[in-house]
Amino acid sequence: MAESPWTALTSVERALIICPSEAWGILPYAEADLDEEDDAADLPGAVLGLVDRGWVRLHRLEPWSSPDGRRGAVYGPPIPGAEIAAVVGDPATWEEPEDSRWIGAVTLSLTDVWRTLGTG
Repeated sequence: MAESPWTALTSVERALIICPSEAWGILPYAEADLDEEDDAADLPGAVLGLVDRGWVRLHRLEPWSSPDGRRGAVYGPPIPGAEIAAVVGDPATWEEPEDSRWIGAVTLSLTDVWRTLGTG
């Protein structure tokens, strides 16, 4: 039986893959899913690796208003590939935003490529 892609992930990659499955799992919260021995400094490189494999996309949360006037946030368009290294390399990306709706915060979404691996 082939090894599951999930079991082949490093613990840092696993923390990042968990991020989009949590309600509005923004990148600053991925650190909470790290194992004790993990180094948060590895998070930007792990994001780049997951993007390179086509398993995740990065997005910024954007403001949204419903027809009845309720306000919230939605995923913005994927961050272009040429900008991803700068975004994940920016320390501000990894800090919890002051806006309680997390407008502008960076989050991940899982791609169809990841889903076809039978992982979720």
